[in-house]
Amino acid sequence: MPDFKYESAFEYDANNPFGHMMEEFPDESEFDVVIIGGGPNGLIAGAYLARAGLSVAVCERRFEAGGGLATEENLFPCYSSNPHVLYHMMVDYMPAIRDFDLDGRALTWIRPNAQTGMVFEDGSSLMLTRQASDTKDSISKYSFEDAATFGKVRREWRRLVDEIVGPGTYLPPMPPVEMTMAMERTELGRRMLEIGDASPLEYITGTFKHEKVQTLMLYAACMWGLDPHETGLGFMVPLMLDRAMNKCYCYGGSHKFGGALARQVVKNGGLILEAAPVERILIENGRAVGVQIAHEGRVLRSKVVMSSLDPHTTFLDLVGAEHLPDLLKQEVEGWEWDKWSFNTLHIAADEPPKYACDDSWIDKCFAVVHGVESVDHLLAHWENVVEGRLDLGAFGGHSTCESLFDPTLSDRPGKYVSMFQIHAPYDLEGGWLSRRDEIQDAMLARWRKVAPNLTPESIVSTSMEDPEEIEIRFPQMRRGSIKHGDYRPLQMGCFRPNQDCSGTDTPIDGLYTCGASTFPGGLVLGGPGYLGANKVADDLGVERWWKPTPEMERYIKTYLEE
Repeated sequence: MPDFKYESAFEYDANNPFGHMMEEFPDESEFDVVIIGGGPNGLIAGAYLARAGLSVAVCERRFEAGGGLATEENLFPCYSSNPHVLYHMMVDYMPAIRDFDLDGRALTWIRPNAQTGMVFEDGSSLMLTRQASDTKDSISKYSFEDAATFGKVRREWRRLVDEIVGPGTYLPPMPPVEMTMAMERTELGRRMLEIGDASPLEYITGTFKHEKVQTLMLYAACMWGLDPHETGLGFMVPLMLDRAMNKCYCYGGSHKFGGALARQVVKNGGLILEAAPVERILIENGRAVGVQIAHEGRVLRSKVVMSSLDPHTTFLDLVGAEHLPDLLKQEVEGWEWDKWSFNTLHIAADEPPKYACDDSWIDKCFAVVHGVESVDHLLAHWENVVEGRLDLGAFGGHSTCESLFDPTLSDRPGKYVSMFQIHAPYDLEGGWLSRRDEIQDAMLARWRKVAPNLTPESIVSTSMEDPEEIEIRFPQMRRGSIKHGDYRPLQMGCFRPNQDCSGTDTPIDGLYTCGASTFPGGLVLGGPGYLGANKVADDLGVERWWKPTPEMERYIKTYLEE
């Protein structure tokens, strides 16, 4: 707990919100809070703290804030796509959307009923939908027993997400022993602990009998990086499967979300510095006291520095190993990056993909999985990826026609923007540069096998982004790690990124973390930024203007109160 009380660094004038910075921004300025990284978590933290009356500066290295909430013309003039965040998983639970009244005013969410489909080479298909009855109908083509089982377990998944995992995402992490004691209070909590002991593969193959059903469920559960064989994170399987049926699309592109958050920072008196990469975090007498902007030498001094970047960048590059306690240095150096990244092929075409299968509704699916025929086939593909290989004769992935849900992405009437994404290694055997054309051709051929209308004549333009290019676009996503670090038991919960920093404060006074490498993790949950804002407000003695959501209040009353 800091040994100072909050005194605002400036007098806020609603008619002149940047008046405290004078007409020319000085070489050295003072703020209450400086935030490194203008991605979703940095913007969320900045918006909450600025509205609380603190002077806030957000430093973003790119030319526009938003981070992974990007929508860009990366194909061809007149076409845009969402190169990083396309599927929004937790907008139903994210406090920031409610607290800033963004839903329906600044943002419109598209919620398709046909959510996640799978097409097999024999022309059969399977779907996970928002309406449980439609999913049961689809599963019943293969197994009435599995359809009945789905009806039961889906209700359990939804309760687990609504009552435990969803609200728990936005509350501080607990040590494993305390979490176990809390969950033991209810039957549902005990069930979550039971599921947590199983691996995703064990849970899914033990729940469903038909292999096609198992294959889609396993893909949906592990597509974001869960190890299908690893135990200890089984509680995330119901979350991932529930979210696979409840993804949202941000109309106008994901950058609309980033822009809405950025406006909340500025509206409440905060400052966003774009094209302002931080060169170092200033440490004086063991305390973080501000940052220095690269190239221009400008210094922003502050009571608090918050970093939304990965552990290596924050602690080794910006703070410097010489300022770290030995244990923290060891923990940061031992951080494990994502086990796989993504390779994404974007196309602009004369028409959306039309899948040759037994259900025309697949064409309307938010995401369509193809190229995977069985559980063993899927496991073999992932094992290849982890070992640095892509078997171009036996790989699969998921595709989405983005402009089917968002016509604003194409300025040319009658043209469609789609993407096909596969799990891919950062260190590819043979190298990405030398194999780009080969891999793009293989992906087009694999896609065309299930969507034969995507002929060479119908495709206007293509663009591919490999894991190395992800790192170039977003340097904090080292080795193409879209979550800033692997999901494994010792890098989740109170261990993300380590026990000293998972509560967002760190062993270095005045330095806080609030990015995807901090609890609860990545995938644009908004949790790290929200929790970081809570902690900084409390430590600075600032009254929170926001309250827990009703779901969080019920969770606290059920599992945390004595």
